[in-house]
Amino acid sequence: MLLFRNSIRQLFRMKGRAVLFLLLLIFAAGLCSIGRGFLITNQAKMEVYEDSFMTIGTVEQKADRVMERMVWDAEMKDYHIYNGSVYDSYVPLSVLDFEGADYLSGPERRCFYGSYMPQYEMYGIGMAMGLGEIVEGSPVEDAVPDHPIKFKVSRVLAGKGIMEGNIIDFCDHRNPEPEKMYADKTYVMSLMDYPGHEYERVFAEEYVSEYIPYPILESDQVYIDGKEVPDEVEDGHFCDEVTEAFYESDRGKRWLNVIAAREYILHIFPVTGTNDIDLMMAFYNGDAYISQGREFTAQEYARGDRVCLVSEFFAQREGLEIGDELPLALMYANYKRTPGSAFGSNSTAAFSMVNAKGEIYPVFEEGNYKIIGMYGGQSGLRDEYGLGYNEIIIPSRSVKNSDADNIIQSGPMIGSNTSFRIANGTIDEYMEKWNKLQIPNVEITFYDRGYSKLESNINNMKYIARLLMVMGVSMVLMVLGYFSWLFILKQKERTAVERCLGFRKWQSFLSLFSGIFLIILLGSLCGAVAGTYLSGEIGKRIQKEDYYDKTFGNSVALDAGKTEEEPYVQEYPLQAAVECALMIVAAGTVISAAGIYVNLRKEPMKMLAGRDE
Repeated sequence: MLLFRNSIRQLFRMKGRAVLFLLLLIFAAGLCSIGRGFLITNQAKMEVYEDSFMTIGTVEQKADRVMERMVWDAEMKDYHIYNGSVYDSYVPLSVLDFEGADYLSGPERRCFYGSYMPQYEMYGIGMAMGLGEIVEGSPVEDAVPDHPIKFKVSRVLAGKGIMEGNIIDFCDHRNPEPEKMYADKTYVMSLMDYPGHEYERVFAEEYVSEYIPYPILESDQVYIDGKEVPDEVEDGHFCDEVTEAFYESDRGKRWLNVIAAREYILHIFPVTGTNDIDLMMAFYNGDAYISQGREFTAQEYARGDRVCLVSEFFAQREGLEIGDELPLALMYANYKRTPGSAFGSNSTAAFSMVNAKGEIYPVFEEGNYKIIGMYGGQSGLRDEYGLGYNEIIIPSRSVKNSDADNIIQSGPMIGSNTSFRIANGTIDEYMEKWNKLQIPNVEITFYDRGYSKLESNINNMKYIARLLMVMGVSMVLMVLGYFSWLFILKQKERTAVERCLGFRKWQSFLSLFSGIFLIILLGSLCGAVAGTYLSGEIGKRIQKEDYYDKTFGNSVALDAGKTEEEPYVQEYPLQAAVECALMIVAAGTVISAAGIYVNLRKEPMKMLAGRDE
């Protein structure tokens, strides 16, 4: 105790230097602590954000070229010319399977299936709209329908817009060379209401609906590469002459199948298979969310379990609950459109339900699917990135059978049905590898909910934190080094006197070290605590302005961005204060002990005589 008091007394004799030493040490320790606190906080943030952020990529094949297309307009007596995209071939999904891709999920190209469920009706979007009318009738007089002619309906085979006995205006509007029709013949045809002639007077009293051909007889069936399956029905074919025993012929049976298929369409529900619902943009951006039950597990995806998600609207309307089963019967597959565009407001899912053989598509996959969850949110907005009305979601692997003979539409990869997930912060690395493949006409767009911007900001903070730590550590070493020289090495006479007075080496050591150690301890603790507090306060101010976009990150696919603020959680990382204080105390102890050791090695009388060896 006496030695400690003696050491303190000696410091008070140099109180100006001692106070300066203490203040400089507090400042240096504060810099270290602020830097270390930022590093700890930023690391903790990134660990939390990794669970909040997700990076997905969407893939779209661009057209190889653009070609002019012409459509005849009977009113204008001329062609409408417009540009259409042309694809020489479809790029397969397999191009995304390259070394170093490191996908967390996918890549997948989602098709949607049409499931026939006669016990449920596709309610809410008027699925019969756009299907047209199927009627029998004759022109009032012989005429070429290159302009509106009078046509009398004798029989309605399908549809509700025309009544038997009605006389309608009919025009083969898009055919530059229509065939003559005869009053003494009966025709079966498919028709669609169309503004057509005198469209400018659509709101005038004299406006009368005009009907044009609707080529529902031809099949839409294609192969997966988009090539049409050969069909004997010519493009644009819409009518046939009804003769005796016509409906017993192959052509007549085809008409009967088309008519029967109309009933199917009213009970067709879109079913989407996926290996990760977060790859579906509606779930990714929060427009859709699990409101009841749960989403699929990794095991259910992998095994292809027969489980499904349904919309709350559909479940409530049909009285369905979690645990109930839906009998799905998949009849067709569509690789071109999405349920969001096909089963949306004012849209029609009126795909031809007959194949190239003229038969109704057979069911290629059926089974009972257990409802494990329901989703809420937006649907049926006629948005290709959104969900369709009453869309049912299932694990892709639950469909065991091939759909190759039941494809009604196919097309290139598009952003709304082709996507994958990669680790956050790896976009640049992925694109570097992808660009080396040099695959033309394929564009990849990434969405990360603002992770890239956030990561950049945090990396900048890491740089500042490391800089502060380097500055602080450098200053600590300089301060400790200087004051070790000032308080120890320059006081070798004091050490010599104490040795001459009979102090043992350890007593002389304590006499010098105890006071200095007290300053080092106080300075490191005060600086570390103050720095940690300041880092917390600075972090809180930064956090109040730290926003991230939970919809889309560095790119925009939809005009539906939503920005949310992450609530700040006040944390003072005491770990940083303890680490910095211990580091400074340890460094100060080593430097001070080394200086004292140098003095104690010298002979006292030689130091008093001013001779150093």
